[in-house]
Amino acid sequence: MGAPKDNNNAEVWTVDEARDLFIKAKSISKDITTYNTSNGLVDGYKYHYIGEVAAEFDSYSDVFKYLKSKFSELMPLYNSLKTRLEANCFSDSKKGIIKEATAIMNLKSNYGWTDRVDNTTQGAPINPTLTKEDISNIIDKL
Repeated sequence: MGAPKDNNNAEVWTVDEARDLFIKAKSISKDITTYNTSNGLVDGYKYHYIGEVAAEFDSYSDVFKYLKSKFSELMPLYNSLKTRLEANCFSDSKKGIIKEATAIMNLKSNYGWTDRVDNTTQGAPINPTLTKEDISNIIDKL
């Protein structure tokens, strides 16, 4: 029967098209350009964030997330692309191409970096309710 005529919501991606997009994205993620920094001209990577790569293809920043969830077999390509862009960002921040604050924001927001370590609860929820017995025990230890 097929999709209704003029159906703008029909799926437009095939797994092969999605794979091609990932391969092209990974390829351009290695592109080098020259930046004018306070240290003079420095060669660095052109892309540091997946949204920049998506924009190169006139697409939206979450297209790669969508495609890896739509076609689970593309997860390794997604992870590889993200790893490349993460490395680009870190590398270029060391060269002074990206300001430290911008690199930190990018790495924390898009690549899961953190400077906080939970070594108290090991991820268990904290119970904010103290009983009178808990308070007495705390006072006794003081």
